[in-house]
Amino acid sequence: MKKLILLLAGIIIISVATAFVVNETLHSHDVSDRSVDYKKQLIELSTVCKSLECQVIADFNRFNKNEYQNNIEDIAESIRPIINYQNGPKIGTAILNIALQDGDLNEESQLLVLDKIATLRYKDNDLYGMIDPSLKYIDIAHESGDELKVATGEFSLALIITYFKGYDFANKIINSIQYKDSSDEWKKLKTRATLSLAENKLAINKPKKALDLLENVDQYQAAYNEEDWRDYHVYLLSLRAEAYDEIGLSEKANQCLMLAQVELEKDKVSLLLDKHILIKIIEFKLALKNENYSLIENKKEELLKIADRTNQIRFTKLVYSTLFDYYLKTNNTIEFYNLNKRYNAVRDERQSASYHLLISNKLKQSENSHLNEDHQQSLLFLKIAFVILLVISSLLLMMVVKIKYLNIETYTDPLTRSLNRRKFMIDYEGIAQKDHAFLILDIDGFKAINDSFGHEVGDEVLEKVASEIALILGNHHKFYRIGGEEFVVLFTLVEPLDCIELAEDIRRSVESLPWNHDLKVTISGGLSFSGKEKNTYKLADELLYNAKRTSKNVILNDSIY
Repeated sequence: MKKLILLLAGIIIISVATAFVVNETLHSHDVSDRSVDYKKQLIELSTVCKSLECQVIADFNRFNKNEYQNNIEDIAESIRPIINYQNGPKIGTAILNIALQDGDLNEESQLLVLDKIATLRYKDNDLYGMIDPSLKYIDIAHESGDELKVATGEFSLALIITYFKGYDFANKIINSIQYKDSSDEWKKLKTRATLSLAENKLAINKPKKALDLLENVDQYQAAYNEEDWRDYHVYLLSLRAEAYDEIGLSEKANQCLMLAQVELEKDKVSLLLDKHILIKIIEFKLALKNENYSLIENKKEELLKIADRTNQIRFTKLVYSTLFDYYLKTNNTIEFYNLNKRYNAVRDERQSASYHLLISNKLKQSENSHLNEDHQQSLLFLKIAFVILLVISSLLLMMVVKIKYLNIETYTDPLTRSLNRRKFMIDYEGIAQKDHAFLILDIDGFKAINDSFGHEVGDEVLEKVASEIALILGNHHKFYRIGGEEFVVLFTLVEPLDCIELAEDIRRSVESLPWNHDLKVTISGGLSFSGKEKNTYKLADELLYNAKRTSKNVILNDSIY
């Protein structure tokens, strides 16, 4: 079912994007977006601007329109200090559109302005607003015949598609670009493209492929000065940390994250807007693996605020998934439900905002009598399709969360919070033909404990033994209560000596548990390693029988090591 859903989603994304590319290729676009009166908008913004924002507006108003061309780089650069202000992106967008409309800019300047407008609209959470300048950029680049600029425009379009979770199709666009190594600018584009490809692979749960891609990034370092390269190096290290974490190499993940944090402290000029956010999210994610729960508690509200407002749906998923897993791991059902409620509210708000932007942009287009009718229809079609994709993605994530919670109730033993026999039967069937080790454990003399001290004490023994097993195993191996006082551990990373050592750690830890009653609790076990035509379940059970029949408080195994 999961594969079917992914297949359908992929078909929708590819169909929409293909139709969009074909449709847009067949139509030309007017460079000047005159559907909005940006001069009027800038006047309105000047009444609510803060000191630095007002200064930027005043500096721009000193230019005559015939001076825009010669000063366009300074005008664009003047916006950078206010980009993180509340109205900064709107002010910048208005200024650059006025320059674009009235400045009689050459092709080079038009491309510069369109690229900046797309970035400002991203900062203003107007993802749909990024589409127009990006399409116009590609049109002008094609007319100029500049292959680098065409490739840059196509790459920017691929990035927009990733914001709507079209990761696979975005990668197809990025891979279809004919890259060259003829200049530093080409190498810089290749750097950005490789990082984006790797990030998209992480988004679709392919961390090993992401790592393979990231191995090729350092070769382009020479194209940058030291300060500019630091931005990409920070982002590269953060993505490596995420990938290593996904494949279970926690130590390497922590090392990469620490290096990224050190490099970020040296950073003076920000080229990549989201790198500091990515570092915070990866640190948050690794905290769960490292059982650094205090960091999670201290940072969760800050990260949730980021997740709720970021354009990067991938970031939102990482934050919410980490917190969902945290509450499940700590059995915090109330917070789990509250988080689910918050997620649903964010999803509804984003859908509402998407429709609002869609309608707003359409109304602006309808005011422009110079726009081609076919262009309006194609753009509307693209935006509606993106809205549908966003809704589908949100619903799928909500379904995954709810299914995950239902699975916990279905597959968890209510007393010990370990996995139950039903889940064990499913997992064992899936692993029986693969390399594994099977450990079955039994509490020695448990019936006598129940008879002498009562079932309440018996339940306490079960809970404490289960907690000790969970503490020893961590997240690396699954364990189950399969009935009464019997527990099972499935080892999937089967280095025999490691499994034997873990089993002994469990036995010793249970033996040393303190009790409020006059109790001495021990466990016995049987540990069997898989082999050709070998039933580890049966053999481990026989070893357990022998352990209990002899000395007890011992774990027997059939390893030849």
